[in-house]
Amino acid sequence: MSPGVSFVIPVHNGETWLETVVDAVLAMADGRPMEVIAVDDGSRDRSRAILQRYAAAGKVVLIEGEGRGAAAAINIGVRRASHPIICQVDQDVILHPGWLSKLTAELERPDVAAAQGYYLSPSNASIWSRVMGLDLQQRYSQLDKRHVDHVCTGNTAYRAIALTAAGLFDEDLGYGYDNDISYRLVRAGHRLVIREDATATHEWRDDIVGFVRQQYGFGYGRIDLVFKHRGRRMAGDDVSRLHMMLHAPLMAVAIASLGVAAILALVGMPWIVPTSIAVALIALLAVERFVAGVRAAAKFHDRSGLMFVPVHMVRDLAWASAIAVWLVRRMRGRSSRPSHSMHPREAKTS
Repeated sequence: MSPGVSFVIPVHNGETWLETVVDAVLAMADGRPMEVIAVDDGSRDRSRAILQRYAAAGKVVLIEGEGRGAAAAINIGVRRASHPIICQVDQDVILHPGWLSKLTAELERPDVAAAQGYYLSPSNASIWSRVMGLDLQQRYSQLDKRHVDHVCTGNTAYRAIALTAAGLFDEDLGYGYDNDISYRLVRAGHRLVIREDATATHEWRDDIVGFVRQQYGFGYGRIDLVFKHRGRRMAGDDVSRLHMMLHAPLMAVAIASLGVAAILALVGMPWIVPTSIAVALIALLAVERFVAGVRAAAKFHDRSGLMFVPVHMVRDLAWASAIAVWLVRRMRGRSSRPSHSMHPREAKTS
């Protein structure tokens, strides 16, 4: 018999897709021992009621979280899990048929500690979601999927003993806790892989407000991650490489240069040089994204690649804002908390 599997789903205001997500997980059942553990981390919408219904039917083990963020919620589920494989699925990730068997097949190799599936964006998504999905698809296409140094939680099967030996997820991190555990697993001598044929639909934030909030969180979490791994991860990882890592600081320098130019203009001093620096940096970022977008549009036959420049300029502004806020908090002696980067979806109002 195949080894047992424990699915762990952290939930916070996830009602929009929660039933679809849970049903897709339950459909993974293939005769092996399997349990589904949902950790409700203080939802204010109908998530808890939905999960209670599944729990009452004996389909889900429902645990109350402690309100300390996604990493802590996942750790609660992992500690409760009773099987040697942990499949961590997010509340907005809908697994496709065959996902479980393909990823667990990778874990039959003793050197593999984690296997990630492949994210697809919904066909009817907004331009914000489609660009995020296409950008990620393009980055994945450039990987050696048999040896990566980062797998993303929410769509991944882990070997439980490897997670435990690595110390589980860092509960002080918001976005970036998946990068962090990946780096620690690799340093421990494990291999991480991505299976392109183990697909799942990721319901990204689908409007500009949600997009900006999420990208700000990604940027803030990345700074926390780099700070923790300073000296080792300044250039990023296989999924987020140096050219992507440079976007946030270059946009921050461009904004600062425009601020200096405005001040100089107000006091009647020469302002051309800082303005020129800002324009040159923004143009450089736009050209890099234009080239990447055209290549993505051609490779994947998806015209949303032609929107890389405007959408990623908004992303870069969000990332630059995250740098500014992070620096201010550090100068004031405030340490980072998960809530600084992870902003949950708003609860629906009836």
